[in-house]
Amino acid sequence: MSSADRFSQALQHLLPQGYAWPRDPSSVLMRLLRGMAASFAELHDYTAHTAGEWLPHATRTRLEEWEAATGLPDPCFGPLQTYADRQARLVAKLRGPTGAYDDSSPAAPGAIEAFCQSMGFDAEVRYNTPFRAGRDRVGRRLGQLDGRLYVLVPVADIPFRVGRQRVGARLVQRPPGLAEMACSLEKIVPARYALNIVFTTP
Repeated sequence: MSSADRFSQALQHLLPQGYAWPRDPSSVLMRLLRGMAASFAELHDYTAHTAGEWLPHATRTRLEEWEAATGLPDPCFGPLQTYADRQARLVAKLRGPTGAYDDSSPAAPGAIEAFCQSMGFDAEVRYNTPFRAGRDRVGRRLGQLDGRLYVLVPVADIPFRVGRQRVGARLVQRPPGLAEMACSLEKIVPARYALNIVFTTP
């Protein structure tokens, strides 16, 4: 049953009984009620649609306003983002980082590793901290507490091959998304840390 039919039925139930209030579908009164019901249904559907437009995961006309309020679209991903990608990044930003980590800091190793994994990279995070007897094992670097944060990202390099690549292609190609991931990390890691992203060969 459509919204208009439900409103028409509700209006008929409000009418008193008697010959002056015929229920015949072809009567003038019933046709008048169907016209009123159609207007109520249109207003109801428009209200439901308007409310849905303010849901970030469902909006079709308010995405730009959501992005303006949250600092999006993210320039790290360039100007050619699809509508679905922009909407997914909006929802992800509103929800915040997910994944298990020891503390709530965006610089926690588990948080950074979970973020890299969400972008398709299995990273290992290390802090540059001084060696401490009883905590660290023999063989570790002595280091110093200088706020340096290392994100080791294993990537498979694709070397240039004659006969497969064309003139003008890079001699060594890397998987797409590395620049976007590095740019995004620069934004979420607190400024007190010196972020060093190291691409390693697995």
